[in-house]
Amino acid sequence: MKTPHLVSAFAALLILIAILIGGTAYAQSMEQRYVHALAGQFMKVNNKGSALQKIAFRQPDLLLIYGSSEIADRIPDYDASAIFQKYPTGFAPFEVAQSGVTSLMIAEQLASVGPDLRGKKVVISFTPSMFLTPEISPTVYAAMFSRMYANELAFSAQLDFGVKQAAARRMLNYPTTLENEPVLHFALQALAEDSPLDRALYYAVWPLGKLQTTIAELQDHWNTLTYFASHPTWQPEVPRQPAAIDWPALEAAAKDFQVAHTSSNPFGIPNSVWIAKFHNQMPLAAVGSHDKSYLGLLKNSLEWTDLDILLRVLTQLGARPLLLSRPINGTVWEAMGVSTSAQQKYYDMLQSIAAKYGVSLVDFQNHANDKYFSIDFSSHSSRLGWVYVDQTLDSFYHGTLR
Repeated sequence: MKTPHLVSAFAALLILIAILIGGTAYAQSMEQRYVHALAGQFMKVNNKGSALQKIAFRQPDLLLIYGSSEIADRIPDYDASAIFQKYPTGFAPFEVAQSGVTSLMIAEQLASVGPDLRGKKVVISFTPSMFLTPEISPTVYAAMFSRMYANELAFSAQLDFGVKQAAARRMLNYPTTLENEPVLHFALQALAEDSPLDRALYYAVWPLGKLQTTIAELQDHWNTLTYFASHPTWQPEVPRQPAAIDWPALEAAAKDFQVAHTSSNPFGIPNSVWIAKFHNQMPLAAVGSHDKSYLGLLKNSLEWTDLDILLRVLTQLGARPLLLSRPINGTVWEAMGVSTSAQQKYYDMLQSIAAKYGVSLVDFQNHANDKYFSIDFSSHSSRLGWVYVDQTLDSFYHGTLR
């Protein structure tokens, strides 16, 4: 019996597979070629896909840093991308950050990197203010939602059922992101319920979820190639200039700048920020008068749950993370009625969760009352603060962090 249609279909399938394999190889070669040139840029393709992140983790001279506005808000000449732009000490930061990102979203991002994390150093950056909200708002989460990241976590072969279940229960709190994702939604519900039937249903839908994830990965490579094509002037070559960084001189220059530009207030807030946002608006209160409300927000924030999920993901994927917290702006928060003893609770909880997973932590608590470290009550770093952060990144990369 002749089956010309089957032969034609099989041939077409082989051609399609060859095209996909060849296209993926070409995309990866382009990603490899340009990854160093893109290390200092916040690219949209990094907010929804992981192709470049995977390539970056394979580069011994790039340090991946995940975070929010404390990374994304640049401080010219002092932030990490500026200080390490020419690889003075042998590396450059590859920053994946956008304002509003929290631990749950970073957990999804890193789940999508998968095995490329094993044995690799990675920095998780954040500010204490992230732990003073009940949880990330549905609007913000939806705006940053990536179906690829969510699928990678839900159908990961590297993560155990327990961490996927914990993540699923949190992801289901944002149902609008799942309205057009029936397979993902079904899988998350099955993960969250955890009856024998639900487990069977999850494993039954798993192959379809993996197929959907593979398609998303191919789309990610295509999006990256399209992004390259839209920037034809980019050059892959990166100038490198080995040099010893004079950290004391940088500290002195940064502090002089902060002192000169914060003369309008006693809190170390830049004059322009003080006038625009805080002048006559700062809610001053007696020390300790807001301890109860502060501690309530801190203890009940679901960000601790999400950070736990993130650390479980990092642990199971074999990463070597550094938790990098900015210090509480102690001078400002005490003026707003939160005592030093209440502020201490944040450091206690953070140190406890870091110890639970045996991960490195730098919280800069010794700078909590240094009014020139931060520029606002959310603990965004000043030029001086960035110098301290830069030194920490340099020490972490070179294995000399204490």
